[in-house]
Amino acid sequence: MNHMIEIALIALAVMVVGLIYYVITKEGEVTSQIRAVAKAVEDLHRELFMLDKRLKQELEIITSLQESVPREQHSLHAELGREVNEISIPILESLGQIEGSFSAYKEKTENRLRYLEERIRNLSLPTSISGLDDEKVISRYNQGVEVDAIAKELRLSKAEVEFVLKINQLR
Repeated sequence: MNHMIEIALIALAVMVVGLIYYVITKEGEVTSQIRAVAKAVEDLHRELFMLDKRLKQELEIITSLQESVPREQHSLHAELGREVNEISIPILESLGQIEGSFSAYKEKTENRLRYLEERIRNLSLPTSISGLDDEKVISRYNQGVEVDAIAKELRLSKAEVEFVLKINQLR
């Protein structure tokens, strides 16, 4: 009899070690994915900063060109202004589109990060299972009550109920 208990304890210990290894492995994968997303966001921010800096430089050049035109050559100034506008408007429109794309990508990335964080929270092992809960779960399951109903009635997660049933080899 003691031999059977020792085997059961060893099997349980192996299962716990396996679960811990699985959680640590998954956490490492999620962490590396989060780092990759963070690096991509940082690269995008850096590129957006460079584009913003370039736009400011071009605007300064345009401003300095407009100020350097003599006032007595008004027609030349007007023509130059039109040409500068023709050149700068597509650039500004393109930059606006790029900024919109970056904003959309940033929002998408933030949504992914929120999703990953939620998934990480859901990966935690059940902590509220006790012997009393085990007996209640097994009793309700043997009575033919569905897993969802058991979880709701005992205020446990569906995963905890399924865990108890699997450990007791009922499912």
